[in-house]
Amino acid sequence: MNKNTKDFSLLESKIKDLNSHKLFRTSNNFSKKELKIFMEYHVYAVWDFMSIVKSLQNHICPSNFPWKPHEYTNNGIAHLINEIVSSEESDLDEDGNYFSHFDLYIMAMNDVGADTKSILKLIKSYDYNNANNFIDNPDAPKESLEFIENTFSCIESKKLANIAAIFSYGRETTIPDMFSKILNKIDDSNSLYSNLRLYINRHIEVDSSRHGPLSKKLFEYTYKNNQETYDEAINYAIKSIDKRIQLWDGVLKKISNL
Repeated sequence: MNKNTKDFSLLESKIKDLNSHKLFRTSNNFSKKELKIFMEYHVYAVWDFMSIVKSLQNHICPSNFPWKPHEYTNNGIAHLINEIVSSEESDLDEDGNYFSHFDLYIMAMNDVGADTKSILKLIKSYDYNNANNFIDNPDAPKESLEFIENTFSCIESKKLANIAAIFSYGRETTIPDMFSKILNKIDDSNSLYSNLRLYINRHIEVDSSRHGPLSKKLFEYTYKNNQETYDEAINYAIKSIDKRIQLWDGVLKKISNL
């Protein structure tokens, strides 16, 4: 089969566009007001990421009773997903405290006085039996809701290769470079930003050294050398990058209007 398709070249081009986004092009640090805006948009992507991870877990490590062996329990794929879930849901800091990365991000938002009510309200009121109810959330940024809606549409396809593609190319392999640029915009001497720096550093360290490369192996396994499956999944990955770019566009527009 052909992996170096026209669509894959387009995906690589869009990832380059994402990692050179105007939002991160200057060397100036975010002001506190700018950082609050960034986090109030980005927190939806943090919840979105947790939802992708749990979706993968449901496909690969289902909690059925009684347990039975299957194709993912003897090839390392189940181990990969359980490792990522453990890292995302129950990370451990140097003081022995456990936390999910979402909870850590909420703590980081509280540190700087960013609004967390909107995202917490969405999570609490979200109709988990209806994946298309994002429109009725006027308190949330439009670009953030569209970002999640695109992801949940992919999850609703119920095709593991599609979900693995947005996980690998839309998150794990692009996050280290993207988060390094975010980190460079945050004052490294301000103690108010310590939880945010911890969150970002965790993803840079783990994703670049382990989860990123392993996520590519996961994707390769899920499309099973089927060209049609591969092509469909790559198109989902392209959409996920487009939505991330639009998310940063929304942040930049809001910051520019300060």
